[in-house]
Amino acid sequence: MNAVEKKFLEHCQKRKLFSKNERVLMALSGGADSVALLCLLSAIQPVLKLTLAAAHCNFRLRGTASDSDETFCKKLCAKRNIPLFSTRFETKRIAAERKTSLEETARNLRYAYFEEIAETHNFTKITTAHHADDNVETILFNLSRGSSILGLSGIAEQRGSIVRPMLYLSRADILDYLKSKRQRYRTDASNFSDDFDRNFIRLRVIPLLEKRFKHKLSANLLRLAANVTELAAFLDEHLEQLAQKKTLDLAQGRFQVADLKSLTPFEQKELFKRALKRFSIEPNATLLSDLVHLLQTQSGRKIVVSPALQVHWKGKEILFVKI
Repeated sequence: MNAVEKKFLEHCQKRKLFSKNERVLMALSGGADSVALLCLLSAIQPVLKLTLAAAHCNFRLRGTASDSDETFCKKLCAKRNIPLFSTRFETKRIAAERKTSLEETARNLRYAYFEEIAETHNFTKITTAHHADDNVETILFNLSRGSSILGLSGIAEQRGSIVRPMLYLSRADILDYLKSKRQRYRTDASNFSDDFDRNFIRLRVIPLLEKRFKHKLSANLLRLAANVTELAAFLDEHLEQLAQKKTLDLAQGRFQVADLKSLTPFEQKELFKRALKRFSIEPNATLLSDLVHLLQTQSGRKIVVSPALQVHWKGKEILFVKI
């Protein structure tokens, strides 16, 4: 192992990201980041005795270039004797049917596919190649969309079975590592178009701010994200204890109005947010404010959250009702 790989091993061990003999599925696009992740995990595989496999999604958005990415991944995995799962999606058609953006559609398809493979083939961890620059981009993206405080925590290093072990590495670190390994990778030309919001932030906004503030922006945003992550951990424990003490049933979506009214608006919003997520609803600031305002009205009122979910004030309770 070289110095970068040794540091990667130390990081994974320190953060307890993997257990020995674990089955790990790697997301592999063929780009620099995911190829670096494959190389790093391959380097530490003998030490942690990991069972590795990779998964590739061809979203068929770039014609022959998408097919070339798929071919590259197949050859790379064959050379390294790593099993590869691969699939193709008609992303444009699916996005039109779901009325979602191409970015969101591809992301949802990707993670659903990874989780399907993990469940079918007993992989206990799914790894993605997000890095420090992605984290900065995500924080600014969330901020531009009107994120809550907790949305500024950026990308989680681990959430459930999904692990992102390269968040401490910068994009420059990754490219230097691949250069030292003389490892080829694919380049997605669409990454250089600022038509997408995230690309605009990465290509235009971040370089401008870094130049203005003498390259302090990224470091300060990552420090902020770390602080918010600590706050989120504290808040999770606090709200769990709060729900146990009071008649606030997150699992059933059933809250006593009197108990909710005894809380601060911030606590109310966080409880509503967690209840909505159990119904697969990602709440925005307006919806959370509307739900808090509901407590200032009277029994019999309701809020239509989506075609499939309503929130009712019925008697002494706030109820989340599936339609």
